Amino acid sequence: RFITIDVNVEASDLDPTATILHKIAEQGAKTREAIVRIYISLPAEVAGHLRDNDIKNALKETYYFTIAKDIKRQARFRLGQWSTQKITPVEALKAYLESKKTSPERTRVLLEYGEKLMQEQETRQ
Repeated sequence: RFITIDVNVEASDLDPTATILHKIAEQGAKTREAIVRIYISLPAEVAGHLRDNDIKNALKETYYFTIAKDIKRQARFRLGQWSTQKITPVEALKAYLESKKTSPERTRVLLEYGEKLMQEQETRQ
């Protein structure tokens, strides 16, 4: 027999391992001598709280099992107060150079070149 157990763990879950063990227990004796795949979908902030050994112990009576984790990571925006839709290319370049701790003189030169390139692009269109 093949059994797939889907588990969706929420970010607010204080004990994600208990949630997974509960889903396994719901299957009862069906998992005994079966090939079991556990598909766990969870946010990155709770992934570190999983106790893999406890999950493996709960599956010890299966014929074979595999655990697949789909860890959801939130997109990180590194532009601080800038909104990606409201930022101009020159402002984006400035923010990038600041994040790389480029010297003020080099930043000034690169911004000048960037502005020239943008002006050239506008005149071509």
